[in-house]
Amino acid sequence: MSSLSGAQYEAELPPNGEAQGAANAHGRDRETALFLKARGGDRSAYGQIVLLYQDRLFNALLRMLGEAEEARELTQEAFTRALEKIETFRGESSPYTWIFRIGMNLAISSLRRSQRVRTFSLDGTSLDGKSQGGNGVPHYDDQAAGLVDRIASNRDEQPPEVAERHERHQVVLDALSRLDGEYRAVLVMRDVEGFDYQQMADVLGLPLGTLKSRLFRARLALRDELAPYLSDKTKPK
Repeated sequence: MSSLSGAQYEAELPPNGEAQGAANAHGRDRETALFLKARGGDRSAYGQIVLLYQDRLFNALLRMLGEAEEARELTQEAFTRALEKIETFRGESSPYTWIFRIGMNLAISSLRRSQRVRTFSLDGTSLDGKSQGGNGVPHYDDQAAGLVDRIASNRDEQPPEVAERHERHQVVLDALSRLDGEYRAVLVMRDVEGFDYQQMADVLGLPLGTLKSRLFRARLALRDELAPYLSDKTKPK
């Protein structure tokens, strides 16, 4: 695997093993069944889909936008648009990927309109503004760790190292906020959401070769943004 701040392509290896893959497949089958019920007019089924996905989608959009209120608004808009377009769902991708595509397009459009630098925070909040963690809902610090785990990782850290890791997370997120929306999108999808290349290509409507090239350039751009921080860390004290 490459670092988020590196420039290598990644091998397509399942991160959690075959058992996790089987569990994920079972979950996707259940979610697809719910979505097909919703497409048939079962609004209760759609409500369950919203509950399953809302915090995950909100987290991803917040990584894109850097503003909680805007992320909440676009999360709600994504689900509204998904319901309006639900007749077009054919099950060729997972329900989450299908809804995520709508949310990501909304976020990219917003970034293009505003062209402003976004500021990210490590404070964990869900769609309703409550702190996350536990109960299977990712905490923001966990998500931030996913962005930098391949830069440096030590699970037996002492308090000074924990503080340094937290600082490193924030530096990476700040650097992410300065990238173009298209670059930010592929990094969030790959290193926060854990999408594989084909899912990313489907969401963004790109050929695989173009998608991999964009991810490669995005990581180069992020590495350039991180260069001053990395340089300071390598200077002798």
